[in-house]
Amino acid sequence: MPKLFTKSAFNHAVECPMRAYYYRNSKEYAYHYEGPDGIAEVGDQFGALACVYEDVPNENIIQRGGANPIEAQAKSIADTLKLLREENVDIGEAAIATDKYLVYVDILHKRGDELEIIEVKSKCIGADELLYEFDKNGEFSSKYIDKILDVTFQKYVIQQFIKTHKEFSRLKVHASLMLVNSDAVCDVDSLNSLLQIKFLEGDHCEIECAPDIREKLQDKSRIDRIIDVDEISDKIIADEIRNIADDFFDGCFVKFVEKVAGMYVNNHKDYSNCRFSAKCFNKCPYYVRYEKREDGTIAKCKEDKQKQDGRAECFQDLFGVDIAGKVLINETKGGIGNGGLPASLKNIWVEKKKFLLSDIDENEYVPAENATPEAFQKRAELSNNDLRYLHVHSTKTGSNEPIFLKAAAKEIKWTYPLHFIDFETYQGAVPLFKGYHPNEEIAYQFSHHIAYEDGTYKHAGEYISLEPGKFPNFEFVRELKRQLEKDNGDIFRYDIHENNILNAIREQLINSNEADKDELIRFIESITHPTGSCKNSFVAGSRDMKDLKVIAQKYFYHPSMGSSNSIKRVMPAILQSDPYFREKYGDDMDPYHNLPSLEVFAAEVNKDEFPADFDDSDVWNANKQINKGGISKLDYVLLQAGRFNKLHTEAIRRASLEYCKLDTLSMVRIWEYFRISTKE
Repeated sequence: MPKLFTKSAFNHAVECPMRAYYYRNSKEYAYHYEGPDGIAEVGDQFGALACVYEDVPNENIIQRGGANPIEAQAKSIADTLKLLREENVDIGEAAIATDKYLVYVDILHKRGDELEIIEVKSKCIGADELLYEFDKNGEFSSKYIDKILDVTFQKYVIQQFIKTHKEFSRLKVHASLMLVNSDAVCDVDSLNSLLQIKFLEGDHCEIECAPDIREKLQDKSRIDRIIDVDEISDKIIADEIRNIADDFFDGCFVKFVEKVAGMYVNNHKDYSNCRFSAKCFNKCPYYVRYEKREDGTIAKCKEDKQKQDGRAECFQDLFGVDIAGKVLINETKGGIGNGGLPASLKNIWVEKKKFLLSDIDENEYVPAENATPEAFQKRAELSNNDLRYLHVHSTKTGSNEPIFLKAAAKEIKWTYPLHFIDFETYQGAVPLFKGYHPNEEIAYQFSHHIAYEDGTYKHAGEYISLEPGKFPNFEFVRELKRQLEKDNGDIFRYDIHENNILNAIREQLINSNEADKDELIRFIESITHPTGSCKNSFVAGSRDMKDLKVIAQKYFYHPSMGSSNSIKRVMPAILQSDPYFREKYGDDMDPYHNLPSLEVFAAEVNKDEFPADFDDSDVWNANKQINKGGISKLDYVLLQAGRFNKLHTEAIRRASLEYCKLDTLSMVRIWEYFRISTKE
């Protein structure tokens, strides 16, 4: 059986036709997905829930796995054909194929000669929110366009299938989208635990529904919203929507599909349908990561050592420019299309094939006379263009010299004691707790450091709640309040996340029946400011948290940071720039790298107090390090479903506490640098 063009390949091709080629050859090409860990598995949970909602019998859910992929695919197609011959049938994961196309339809309803296909996506939409709209000039707009195109492609393939299968020639196809209703309220206890994630060989997973899930969901509210997209999909196929058709080859959806499918099936490159854009720089996931060795040379990182660089191949084939391992213009602060490149220069640079940061004249950001060390020291703060200049200049010259606006930083007023806080949170399509919405913010952990005017500091407190079925947010705020209300010292966060989370919990409190909700709301309002999406506005608090990321960016730059302001880049860069801190911290300059694996934490747990009360080897990864954003989205879902035994749950708890503590310790070290460096 030939390699067939699937909806996954189509979705890649919509982003860029060449991505379909790299997707087909994914074993050879490096791929870096930038989304949160676990989002696919949570999406699969919603997909399984959709089958329950739509009364698809378990025996009619087509199985896709198997030791032999070709045989498994053929069986999926044959099983679907058998069910389609029934007068009325409901099918999950229906496999429908032609000579070059294959689509797995999430849900298919057949009633006589009518087919309804439902594409299930775990993206949220409001109960009354428009899926799409047309402006007065007929321009189409939708933030769900990728979902609409996905189901449109499926409808097109099934129409081709009907044309080539005489026994189904009378069928008429209708298309719908099922999305998550963000306004729905879950009225089921531990819905997540009814949809167990099971891991298979080859990094695949499936969702195993609880035997009584249909009974438990009977007469319960649904958390989905089904939207008819039949008319809009027909218009897309017929090229009746101008600004969508313009994105396709010759302005034609069918020609585009046929051409990229031909490239995919025949496994050859074809750049004729490519349109060079900003996406080629910062949206292509098929690239190799490089790292600087101790001798100063650049080499592929360990994970990508045996992989090819798809993005670099495109630039080489299209423009004859070698970008492999080099810093691109999108990596300057703000990137392309986000204010990083001056509008007047962006197109000129691209037209002149100035793709590398080293191709740019840094003085187009800052004139030479304003870019001397003396001129920088006279600044009150570093502007975005200053940061772009410094990044380009250090890339071109190899300079490793930092910039610290010492005189300006001396003027910072600190109200002691200083509090540094960091949150760990979760957000997912399938609600974990009864009474809450999909994508509700869950705050399950924080760390808190205090620093004093004499330069001493300590880890002052923390909070963590991993107990299955226990909604943590209100207890989280109570404990945060208890730790922060003892004085009026400045409170620091790193970036906007903590402010957003407390805003979300404030809304939850407003709608709650908590006895102390007014007190907790006043506390939140005192240390935050309203977000743009705040439903019940308020005045920014007198202790509104200060953003240490903004402070660091205003006064400090080091070439090792590139264009990143991540705390994991800023903190080591700041400390490495000063001999005093290099001597003080030595190998502990970047403490995240020194975090042990879960196996080490598990070995330290008292087995009598926390026994391994069941086998969780299907989900436990002893070699994992919690050092990149806390507990993963997937592991938090598994914890809430009770999938880890007591021993391993405790190991994860301890590892997460240690990680979160390092986040606030890193903030303290940034403050420590400012304090000592401005004293000299």
